[in-house]
Amino acid sequence: MKDIQLKQNGRFFYGWVIVFLGFILMTFAYVGFLSLTSVFVLPVTEDLGFERGDWMTYMVILSLACVVCSPFLGRLMGKGHMRLWIAAACLLGFFGYLGFSRAHSLTTFYLFAVLLGLGYAGTVPMPVSIMINKWFGGKIRGTATGLAFVGSGLGGMILSPILSSVIAAHGWRTGYITLGIVFLVLMVLVLLLANDKPESKGFSRMGEDASEAAVDKAEKKGMTLAEAMRTPQFYLIVVSIVLTILASSALLANSVAYFVDCGINEVKAASLHGFMLGSLIIGKPVMGAVTDRLGIKVSSVLTTIIFAGTFAVLFIMPSAPTVLVFLVIACYGLGGPTITVIPPLMVNGLFGEKDYGTLVGITNMATSIGGAFGGTVAAKIYDMTGSYSSFWIVACVAVACAALFRFVAFRVADKKAA
Repeated sequence: MKDIQLKQNGRFFYGWVIVFLGFILMTFAYVGFLSLTSVFVLPVTEDLGFERGDWMTYMVILSLACVVCSPFLGRLMGKGHMRLWIAAACLLGFFGYLGFSRAHSLTTFYLFAVLLGLGYAGTVPMPVSIMINKWFGGKIRGTATGLAFVGSGLGGMILSPILSSVIAAHGWRTGYITLGIVFLVLMVLVLLLANDKPESKGFSRMGEDASEAAVDKAEKKGMTLAEAMRTPQFYLIVVSIVLTILASSALLANSVAYFVDCGINEVKAASLHGFMLGSLIIGKPVMGAVTDRLGIKVSSVLTTIIFAGTFAVLFIMPSAPTVLVFLVIACYGLGGPTITVIPPLMVNGLFGEKDYGTLVGITNMATSIGGAFGGTVAAKIYDMTGSYSSFWIVACVAVACAALFRFVAFRVADKKAA
């Protein structure tokens, strides 16, 4: 950890302000877009008379909108003007949730989900990863990423019970208005703090490893998107991301409802959902540090195996819900970093920095593909069978396969480099 310094050239290193901004965006934007669906499932569907699966289809639309724009937005962000792109995305988040607050039909939810998808693509996690990569080198990039991305855990722990209380007292429409206001505040912070050019502040990238320091900055090391797409590891990594997010989005969208189905009361279920997200406060910095010490090839597989265990425990949870729910939380805390912290670090580890923004845009697209279907498929299975159990088995197997794919991807890359 000797490479981690608070100052550079006698001044406080502005990169840590970027980490703080990333932390804030993950705390409120990432959680606001993806992690709070579970809080609204029962209030919205019971009030408007929707089937859970039909209403959850808005997540498919949100994710597909993100899929369409992520590669293009990643390329644009890689070229600069991050502040304006992120601020515009926050504004879309505000209008999207304002529209949700006025919705009376599924069509309205579906239409405004498009705005939310565009907003999600432009706020987290892609732009946070790009900014951190500009400010931090390989020796401490994992730690910096872990610290920034830990916000999604804190945000869930804070916002889940707060929104549950707002919804209980004032209704789900007020809950969505509250989320919209959060995005307006984020827009102001982004305009004040975002910066993707260390040289503009009189700094250079901190913590570069030997290979990064040796490379001429005008000739970045790595592969272009076209070159990466000609390698098997590209497709192994993309599929692994789709599988992990498929499972994760299902859990985030349905955990409160599942906990209630297991016999836990609704208020406590919402609090446990918050604690589950809060467990990432420990897990993300830990796995970021593990990455810096042991390398991304180890941490990418380790976190994914632990994450698979989350779904195995969910499957047996009805046998002892009040005890096993805490094992779910523990597995999620240490395995959850495979969702956000690990993918951008894998991109850097496997493909370098030559086309980093575009490649992170592709991983963001893969994230959205997985997110498009997980919550909805799990809810549809519930609608058909009255249980989530069969989905948890599928999710466990899918995430285990993702761990295997990541192991193979790095083995292939190592053989080609030898």
